[in-house]
Amino acid sequence: MKPLLNFKSSTFLAANNISNADANSAAENSFKTKQHLKGSNFSSLFFGIKNILLIIFLLILTTSSLKSKECLDFLPFGHNENYVQLPEETQFCIKYGKQNLIFKTDNKGGRFFKKKNENTIQVFGDSQILGIDIQNQKDHFLSKFYNKDLVIYAAPNNGPYQVLNFIILNQEKINKKIIISFNLSVDIFRLHPDYNIQNYVALRQDQLNDIIEKPFKYRLIILKSLITNKFFTISRKNQKKMQILFENKNTKELEKNLNIYFENLNEIIDKLDIEVDYILTMPYWIYEQDENNKSFFINSNLELKLKNLVCRTFHKNNKLQNKYVSILDNNNKILTKDNRHLRLDKLVLTDLVNYCK
Repeated sequence: MKPLLNFKSSTFLAANNISNADANSAAENSFKTKQHLKGSNFSSLFFGIKNILLIIFLLILTTSSLKSKECLDFLPFGHNENYVQLPEETQFCIKYGKQNLIFKTDNKGGRFFKKKNENTIQVFGDSQILGIDIQNQKDHFLSKFYNKDLVIYAAPNNGPYQVLNFIILNQEKINKKIIISFNLSVDIFRLHPDYNIQNYVALRQDQLNDIIEKPFKYRLIILKSLITNKFFTISRKNQKKMQILFENKNTKELEKNLNIYFENLNEIIDKLDIEVDYILTMPYWIYEQDENNKSFFINSNLELKLKNLVCRTFHKNNKLQNKYVSILDNNNKILTKDNRHLRLDKLVLTDLVNYCK
């Protein structure tokens, strides 16, 4: 992390690593694979691994003909130890339900929808802001608020400190004005000093192009991570468990982590002399379905705790040019197909000042 030593390096080093309990619940995934190798458990694990290997082998046989021109059934993203990104300077197709979505990226893995020009605005964050459910810029809620073309430097598991790392390490390419998104679903947990992207992102940046050409390799890498990395997971805790996690978190600890993060963010803003619009997206787990499963409503108890936290920290930061929070345009079918992101076409922005009144 040498490029970061000019800033509060101890903070960056600590923050680049959610504690074990938080990590297995809030970091994009949460199915723990740790096993105890003693007695009969060893044989169970051995035969379990054999079965997994057999399944993976069969998957390889059935998918080895898949080429980059066909649609992938996963989103390719990898880390370089500092941040998470999409493949660079390429175009690929992703299956999303019955749709095939086209992703186009620039030389830093930024997703764009139209040709880049001087009117482009850079956006930073994780998978919530990326747009895993859209193909056209007009369907992104930011396009309703900003009359500019978007290039989005975002990927799953790319937490708040990873965003800062990207900005520092690529500062010569950072525009005078940018947008930073904070996904309240998980980013408040990713500020914990133990959060480490290498525990949750199986691929490295330099493997991405090969993965696109030979998707079966992705399954092998995932298998290896499941077996060897006790933190690596393949599914996130469900909505109720995420709610319990937030309810049980110490508010003072969350606030402390946010304040440390803002010290680093503000230092970068001053050093690079940039303007930052800051966007908070509400957590998907704050919404409950009604009895008829036709619409969603906000869990008022959870929102009260969240609102107090947000308004004591984000609202008082005067280094941010503008601060917004997402709200729902309507309450029907608000989740993406994975049930852990809010649909971008359902979101609109309101000023954080109005939210905190």
